[in-house]
Amino acid sequence: MGAFCEQNIEIGRKENQIRRFFNIEQGDLLVVPVNRAILLARATGQKSFSQDVHYGENLVGAEFLRNPDGSLKRVPRNDLSNALETRLKIRMAIAPLDEFSDELERLYSTLEKGGHSSISSHYEAQNNDLVAEAKSELLKRIQKGGTYLASGGEGFERLVMELLELEGYSVHRPSKCHYAGIADADIEAYRQDRFIQTKLLLQVKHHQGTTDAHGIKQLAAIEEEGALRWLITSALIEEQTKTYAESHDVQVMDGNEFVDWLFEQAHRLKLTTRSRLGLSDAPVLV
Repeated sequence: MGAFCEQNIEIGRKENQIRRFFNIEQGDLLVVPVNRAILLARATGQKSFSQDVHYGENLVGAEFLRNPDGSLKRVPRNDLSNALETRLKIRMAIAPLDEFSDELERLYSTLEKGGHSSISSHYEAQNNDLVAEAKSELLKRIQKGGTYLASGGEGFERLVMELLELEGYSVHRPSKCHYAGIADADIEAYRQDRFIQTKLLLQVKHHQGTTDAHGIKQLAAIEEEGALRWLITSALIEEQTKTYAESHDVQVMDGNEFVDWLFEQAHRLKLTTRSRLGLSDAPVLV
């Protein structure tokens, strides 16, 4: 600026822009507007002067985000927040975007890892994270009795029955003396349509930790041809137990698979059931 004054070079209102340009440091995030899009780059910290670039002799080094084929990654302006998109309409060569640093850094990080700039993709990722967190928390509550379901496994059985009914099954619980010896099923479920008739025999275990093979043995001991046998538990099932189940023609559903099923049908559950599980109907912002 002193040299400008000494040589009587009038810079007018450009002083702040010139200062910003020469103060760009290594690692600074740069936003370069182009037609209907922006480019993102990191400053390298290298500065040079070249008379080969008309009206751009002073150069600041930058490494742009690129696609695998070497082309520049273009971010459509309509993928940006409304406030940032509006800010980019300013008629200024070098402008600060400090108030948008969080949005821009997040966008840069996503693109650098191979992700997409689309707001729908970003929303989808955030929504999936929230759903996964909710599933994990609900499963912990079910396992530890942190819901308002009936105690002693009764509530978990009734929850399974309600889910089966939503899948189109007629369900009932056989009496404790219905089967002989070790043979036992907590729930029997039936479904019939024009082409097929299905009967399920289910053992339901409200457990923490892991579930062993006892329920599998109970189902395998039932002498009934054509019935599909399922062990459903709120706990984990170890690989050797799964192998044992497969060898005895018993299907298994562990806690993680159960909570996936539960979330698929959550919007159809009875209001009282959702309340007892602590599932909210209120929209959640991401």
